[in-house]
Amino acid sequence: MRDEDKPFVMYRKGPMNFTIVPRGVRGWAQFGVWMALLVPLVVWFADYAEAHEGDPQFAIGMVLFFAGMLVWTLGGIWWMRARAEVVDLDAMLKLKREQDRKRRGR
Repeated sequence: MRDEDKPFVMYRKGPMNFTIVPRGVRGWAQFGVWMALLVPLVVWFADYAEAHEGDPQFAIGMVLFFAGMLVWTLGGIWWMRARAEVVDLDAMLKLKREQDRKRRGR
């Protein structure tokens, strides 16, 4: 897949510092589907919390909900990173500084 065809753009600012942005209709549609996958987990937790409010079993539901959220979040990041054009902002800033230095040196 060419970079221009990828549905996401990832702006990398460092090794663990990045921003992923949907691009075009395909990117927003995939992002929307990913957000829709969260709905069953939230509905389940709301029903579970209402049924077990005040019970010791409520803690089990909380752990399962947070584990599900962690898996959902990491899966979404992994999915989008695999289908994203990567823009390295550090390299771009370094190149811009070099060009500015050359321009001032004249």
